[in-house]
Amino acid sequence: MTNEMVELYFLEPEVSGNHGEQTVYGSAENVKREGISGKIQFLHYEFQGWLGDDLAEATPAFIISSRLEEALRNSHLKDCKIEPCLITASDEFKERQPDIAIPAFYRWIPLGTIDVEGQTYKNWSGHHFCLSAKGELVVTKTALDLLKKFSMDHCDVIPLTPVQIS
Repeated sequence: MTNEMVELYFLEPEVSGNHGEQTVYGSAENVKREGISGKIQFLHYEFQGWLGDDLAEATPAFIISSRLEEALRNSHLKDCKIEPCLITASDEFKERQPDIAIPAFYRWIPLGTIDVEGQTYKNWSGHHFCLSAKGELVVTKTALDLLKKFSMDHCDVIPLTPVQIS
């Protein structure tokens, strides 16, 4: 695929929480080898509040609901890694949303790479799911179509255009 033949979108998912105290952080060597995802070796995601989206983030980590995880595993889109993570609710969450049961979530790691500057991109690796060096999530139209079958009401979706090289 070339940059001109594909639509790419920058996603800014709901931020429902933070890294919990049991998160295991990676070394500079992990980041060198794995990109920005290597900053976290094991994710403990602690919900502070939740608006119901199936995709959420706590930079540079993303989590997906078990519903979305199943759909991704059963799809032809294999440009990501799915790992178990620890999900907890903060005391604030329990106080503010006592009737909300948080479903199972998994850590979701896009495997592609891309450079994003504003609303333009370059050096796209050709993967359906990508992360920039700054942890920006970028997906193809095909990937976005799958994601939109799930709750993404609080996820900003910004179309990107390729950098024009003169």
